Amino acid sequence: MTSHVGKKQVLIHIGPHKTGSSAIQRSLGQLSDALTKLGICYLHSSVTHQVALDFANQRYDQAEQGLSAIAASITDLQQDTVLLSHEDFCGHLIGRTKRGAVYPKLTRNLRVMRRALRPHAVRFVFFRREEQDWLKSCYHQHLKYRTRFHRQDDFFTQFGTDLCWTQKLQKPKEAFGDALVVLEYQADPKAGIAGLLSQLPQEVASAIRIPAVERVNRSPTEAQIAQLERINEMSEFPATAWFAKSRVLKGAPSALPPSTETDAPPWPSTPDAPDGCALPALWQRSSSRISRQNVADILPPATVDLEQLAAERLPGDVPMPDLHRADIRNQSAILDYHLRGKSRLSHLNGLTISYLRRDTPHTKKARHLFHRIWREQGWVLINELSTRWLISTLQTFLDHGENEAQRMIGTAGYFYGNMMKIYEGERAIEGLEQDGRYATLTPQTKNRFRGMDRYRVGGSDLMLNTNALALDIAARDPVAGLVLQEFLLRVKSSGNVFSRHDATRQEQKVSMPGFANAWAFFEPWDD
Repeated sequence: MTSHVGKKQVLIHIGPHKTGSSAIQRSLGQLSDALTKLGICYLHSSVTHQVALDFANQRYDQAEQGLSAIAASITDLQQDTVLLSHEDFCGHLIGRTKRGAVYPKLTRNLRVMRRALRPHAVRFVFFRREEQDWLKSCYHQHLKYRTRFHRQDDFFTQFGTDLCWTQKLQKPKEAFGDALVVLEYQADPKAGIAGLLSQLPQEVASAIRIPAVERVNRSPTEAQIAQLERINEMSEFPATAWFAKSRVLKGAPSALPPSTETDAPPWPSTPDAPDGCALPALWQRSSSRISRQNVADILPPATVDLEQLAAERLPGDVPMPDLHRADIRNQSAILDYHLRGKSRLSHLNGLTISYLRRDTPHTKKARHLFHRIWREQGWVLINELSTRWLISTLQTFLDHGENEAQRMIGTAGYFYGNMMKIYEGERAIEGLEQDGRYATLTPQTKNRFRGMDRYRVGGSDLMLNTNALALDIAARDPVAGLVLQEFLLRVKSSGNVFSRHDATRQEQKVSMPGFANAWAFFEPWDD
């Protein structure tokens, strides 16, 4: 093919989402050298990716500016034909934002692309997938990465009412005519790249040998869909729901084996007072924190079906009972209130913790059930439990861990969590916002704790090392470690001392020698 500098043919694959776009782009990358030899340039870079995101977010000035720069670079190419591919050229995938329409700005997006890429001749390729099948695939994608919907019917009601591609494409077809090519989507992974290449000159298309194409975004199984829907429905902390979902998408989570350690820690655990105890009054409190109680056994059998309990829900309209929690039956009723709407598995977790905070004849059974819950269904509960209950669970691992690693994880997580509660509580008493920024970078008051070093913003790795060590400890046992990892993720996703430090650093562009990478979680702060 004769090459020349100047006006080019630009073929833009605009998707849409869930029509094999990732497989097409992977194939184009593999075929890039072969295409170049035939006078075709596959243009894919951070610039084209950013332009697509600008279109998705309806930032038209930025999108046009980026495309104008791309147009200039296309002019200087030796190839006569240029390929661009990105599904966000159509707009956002439905469910990614709260907008209810399907690609509401499609025509405008295409107009801006054609105008910004002048003087080049632009054509567009759109793959049309059967509407209900497309919506279902979009819903599955939503389940994998977002938490807004947990029922397919609700998703369809929001986005699929009267969806018809013929009508949706009528206006773009009127505006662009033959320059908008609509191809029928086929499930065969090779079909997408073959269809796109068919829009090139015949001599080029026939010269390209399409490599084997792997399906990139596989749909979750029916069992995984049910698990993902449950996570979305029950999520206590949506920002970290991806962690539980990642366990599901890697394959059905299986029960972890019991610890090989057979000696349960003594309970109650309080040892004799140390000689010359430095804090005798506090020791009195410590030695009396576990009381002996001869309570009834209202726990289920040790072999109870935990998966069934995870599927059953507590009533959502339970009133707060006026009962004293000393009676274990009353405590169970109080848990019904505090965990209303949650699963019966979360209630059993709370009930076993209630037993294990006391010295009763049923410690062994409660301990057995507690560890079964976390070995077999931990990935379910980390998403469902409030942060308060995560800390209570960590305390229970501290007292009743099956091995030293679990007890260490429980200790680290309990004190990490409670010291944060103390500090953030004090900040609230002072009337300071959790997501505030620091007006100054250095300490402003006199240090009245001799030997306790101060730090300046951006001038310490204290926060980074604290979190890194906590994660190191979490990695020492897969059962208890799951809880501490979830807690660390919630810290990373919340307003607190760590985010305030990093946000202030980011805003004021603080970077001190030796601490350039000392972000609280070893990556730049992201709001």
